[in-house]
Amino acid sequence: MEDLRLHLIRESQQRDELLTIVSHELRTPITVIDGFNKLLLSGQAGPLTDEQRRFLEESRKSCRRLNLFVANLLEKERLRVGESAPHLAINSLRTLLEGVAAFLAPLVAESDQKLETLVEPDAEMACFDPMSIEQVLVNLIGNGFKYGRRGGTLRVCCQRLGGEPSYIEVAVLDDGPGIPEEERERIFEPYVRRAEHKGSGGLGLGLAICRRIVAAHGGSIGVGEAPGGGSRFAFSLPVEPVEPVALVAS
Repeated sequence: MEDLRLHLIRESQQRDELLTIVSHELRTPITVIDGFNKLLLSGQAGPLTDEQRRFLEESRKSCRRLNLFVANLLEKERLRVGESAPHLAINSLRTLLEGVAAFLAPLVAESDQKLETLVEPDAEMACFDPMSIEQVLVNLIGNGFKYGRRGGTLRVCCQRLGGEPSYIEVAVLDDGPGIPEEERERIFEPYVRRAEHKGSGGLGLGLAICRRIVAAHGGSIGVGEAPGGGSRFAFSLPVEPVEPVALVAS
């Protein structure tokens, strides 16, 4: 019986490792392809015929479908067996943010926006699963660029919160139109999308997945108004190791 248990654990670890590699190797070229498609569609590389524009728009739709497929594949696999709590350890938020910024560089370049990060000295280290929190940051930052104004700035700030036990707050601030107060809780529910983007092709799962991941770390996530206008999405992570909570389907 013990041999069977160890075999199942090894099999699960190997499956998780394979999914991590596959998702990373897929997401990077998808992002680059989508970025070049948008650049071509903008006309900066020269005029397009109607047929060329149609081909590029169909290519962009396929990129969005692939991105959604990869995200859903990871989430469904984690939930397939109940599933596993995140692998929590003390890690550097600064290092994670640098990696996310590098990964999203094509998106930043073609959006004509800027990405700024600020990690306060006492807010660099927290207890989290890097792969899971990367998914949260990519989702929140990607949404920030989607809703932010052209030529604007998206900011990611990390600060230590007071109280015991101690938490680090990670906030993503955009300069878009903001979110009405009556929508601020509902947008974290599965299959709920903001009214102005209901035709965007997404399933409205991103923020619901973010909430599950943050809750599994023992933290919380919410949205309010950013100073000067726009949205401020913020989530908390523990500073010290905590008992992880298994991710469960909503």
